Amino acid sequence: MMTQAAIAKPKPGLWAGLFLANMAIIAALFITGAIEPPAPYLLFALNFALLLPLGKALLRRQVEAGAVTTAVRRYNRRFLTASLLYSAAMLGAGAATNYIAPHSPLMWALAILPILPAFGMIWAMMRYLAEETDEYQRHRAINAAMVGLALVLALGTGWGFLETFGLVPHVWAWWVFPAWAVGLGVSMAWSELRSGGAA
Repeated sequence: MMTQAAIAKPKPGLWAGLFLANMAIIAALFITGAIEPPAPYLLFALNFALLLPLGKALLRRQVEAGAVTTAVRRYNRRFLTASLLYSAAMLGAGAATNYIAPHSPLMWALAILPILPAFGMIWAMMRYLAEETDEYQRHRAINAAMVGLALVLALGTGWGFLETFGLVPHVWAWWVFPAWAVGLGVSMAWSELRSGGAA
């Protein structure tokens, strides 16, 4: 029987579902031309705010299951910090593009700005794999990263062929990192749900 506290706290699946649904809606609106830049960047960046409650819900579930290591806590802190910086950089850069002359050096700086926290998220994953001493936890993280990679490769290759034959419009390559992060997050959440940790 579920306790009142368990009912009151949304589970990771809810936040992951909202995140994925929003990503799919924003991508569909962008691909169909219903929204134009910088609106997609801003919406994608705002959607990353859902990673905060998702991360908290996953951490709570891991704590309740006794599956939180020091490396996991460090990874969560680093990854969420980099995610927030990524969102802020996308929001700031997207909003500022209307006020800066095209091809100016400042436009180059704005374009590079979101790349830095994306590298921070990759670094957080690499540090986690180096610091994690629990082989099972490391195995799960590597599997999740591979699912993210598989998603990027499948989507990129499939879309690339469709685009080559003129069946779909061109999509900018910045989608690669968010797609990998979505695959990583969904795989980690699914693994957590399958492990039967306390809800």
